Amino acid sequence: MKRPRQFSFNRPRGGMSVTMMLVMLALLAMLGLVEIGYLFWAKRDAQKVADLAALAGAQRLELCTSDNSDNSAARQSALTQNRFAGSLQIRCGNWSATRDTTNRFQATVDAANPRNAVQVIAQRSVLPFFGQNTSLPTVSVQAVARRSEPTAVFAVGSQLLRTRGDSLLMSTLRLIGLDVTNATVLSYDGLAQANVTPSGLLKALNIPVSANLSVADFNRLLAVNKISLAQLVDATATVVGRDTTVGVQLRALSDLVATRLDITKLNIALGSESGGGGLFAEVISPDGTAGSALESKISVLNLISTAISIANEGNGIAIGGLNLLGINVQAGVVEPPSIAIGGVGSRAYNAQVRLMADVDSNNLFALGPLLQLLGTRLHLPVHVDVANAMGTLTGIQCGGTSPQATIQVDSSVLRACVGNVDPAQRFSKNNVCDNTLQKEQLLTLLGQPLINDKITLPALTSSQNLTLAAGESGSTQINPLALGNAVSDLVNELLRVLSGMLSSPKQGMSANDTAKALADRYLQATFPPNTRYDVNKLIPLLRDGDPSRQLAPLNSWNVPGGLPYACGLLNLVTCHKDGPVWDAFKVTVTGQGLGVLDGLLGSLVGGLLINRCDSLLGNLIDYNGCVRNNLASYIQTAPAGFLDGAGGTGVSNPDGSVSCSGLLCTLLKPILAALRPVLNSVGTLLTNLLASVLGLELGRTDVNVQSIQCSAAQLVY
Repeated sequence: MKRPRQFSFNRPRGGMSVTMMLVMLALLAMLGLVEIGYLFWAKRDAQKVADLAALAGAQRLELCTSDNSDNSAARQSALTQNRFAGSLQIRCGNWSATRDTTNRFQATVDAANPRNAVQVIAQRSVLPFFGQNTSLPTVSVQAVARRSEPTAVFAVGSQLLRTRGDSLLMSTLRLIGLDVTNATVLSYDGLAQANVTPSGLLKALNIPVSANLSVADFNRLLAVNKISLAQLVDATATVVGRDTTVGVQLRALSDLVATRLDITKLNIALGSESGGGGLFAEVISPDGTAGSALESKISVLNLISTAISIANEGNGIAIGGLNLLGINVQAGVVEPPSIAIGGVGSRAYNAQVRLMADVDSNNLFALGPLLQLLGTRLHLPVHVDVANAMGTLTGIQCGGTSPQATIQVDSSVLRACVGNVDPAQRFSKNNVCDNTLQKEQLLTLLGQPLINDKITLPALTSSQNLTLAAGESGSTQINPLALGNAVSDLVNELLRVLSGMLSSPKQGMSANDTAKALADRYLQATFPPNTRYDVNKLIPLLRDGDPSRQLAPLNSWNVPGGLPYACGLLNLVTCHKDGPVWDAFKVTVTGQGLGVLDGLLGSLVGGLLINRCDSLLGNLIDYNGCVRNNLASYIQTAPAGFLDGAGGTGVSNPDGSVSCSGLLCTLLKPILAALRPVLNSVGTLLTNLLASVLGLELGRTDVNVQSIQCSAAQLVY
């Protein structure tokens, strides 16, 4: 018989205790993790407070204390808005990307390192969940925020005020030789309303660039990249949308310009390291990075107009309709415009337009052939740099509701010269009115060079400030009175050259040389070369003239004490009495009536040397030369004089009719009266023509601020 099994209550125990212990350890670990998480949260919360405080302070740098030890905006953000219970250390100072320190911040500021950042150090003690534990660390965080320097995009130009935003494009198209109208340009009106950013444009051109690229490297990157006008238009259309209205207008404009320019030529540099010359002027960024410049807004109209001017650089175009005046005019862009992007110190340059007005009497209708028969030519190659302007960004005001930019405009207007310029240099970047200007034969009279010279006139300079909001345009204007005087000075210089026909210039022919040249006109028209002059045939031509041979009559006059006759013992000597000029001239040539001794010796008539020509000595030496010299001497005995007694002032005065005296004036007065209006028209050319034909107004510089970026503060540490 089996014994029933008995259970013992004295078996080993403790399994539950181990389990509970493990559970407790797990709970403690979880609580530790919560504690650690809380510490991280506390640090993160403190970091958030420090970040927000630094940003608030950087946005209001003007609230920094004088010793840079505090900023009320930063302190208010931490204590009032975020209720931070810890301690704060706030400092204002300078942050620079080029500094080697950990946070690149320093509290010391000066002119080279201006105040641009706020540093906030926040500390707080952490209360643990399980009682006080002094071994737990105190949370300490740091934040540095800087206020990015504001930037602006602007351009300067010498255009008329834009009523529809089209004058800029119209003048640009005219300068490449396109015949455009308001209706033509209105078809591109959408370009004025569209904007692109450099970052978007560079991306479309497949030129990679990052926001943290240094501004120096950014300028170099732009300067070394050259594109064609076609590539720029295509990239711009990509940014704005190829199928949009602006995209369609861009392609149409490209097709129009292609009729005058090679738009596939790689001649547009994107940037300029100094002095302009590229699509964008040298970018200025006080913080040393290109980030803000990359996101600036640029007008598509200004961008494309600038690019067209660069593509046309150095090419002159003829301006029609002026050849009837005897003026052949060419205009061209010698220095292309540029668009400025960046902070204070950024510069933009206008398109420098040069006019070359070739005033040549040989090209005058009807009068030109007459002047050529007289051996007379007025040739005045006039070179004028219409306007050269530079705009410098001197300040950006971000405090108001509408940010504004202040731009200093330095302009140089109407730098003009007259002289010989190498045709290859006429529309180059060189200053043609400088040392490269050569002398030109400005005036030829009666076949003889009269004035060989060059003329330079100083430019008018002006410096003015404009303060404009984004999207606004303004103009600077040189004093109209000074501008009018400058134009008058140029015209007066041209008339002064013309007046040289009637007066003895400092260089060139003297009165006697001019008289000999006039004598040659009559002698050469009367006698074939290498024939003996016959005074009996010559005198009627001198007295009465011959319209068929373009010879004006000199008429006749009495010469006081100018008619020689034989007198004295055996008629050996010659005496003089009053008598008709041509009778006196005939006596000196033939010797009929001269004393015997005067057949060999010269005598003075009114201070002029005359000789007997038809004599043994005269025939042996130079009979024809003697006739010429005597004729020149008697021509100068005219009662009103030979040259103008007023020194040509009746010609150089731009108002009224030609007034002058003297025998030469009688002959040349019709010519002078015809030439003077031509020279006066040069003044009109520099005012009315620039406005009506090229869309340019002399002396005026337009400034257009396309966008202003008042960058918000950003965390840099």
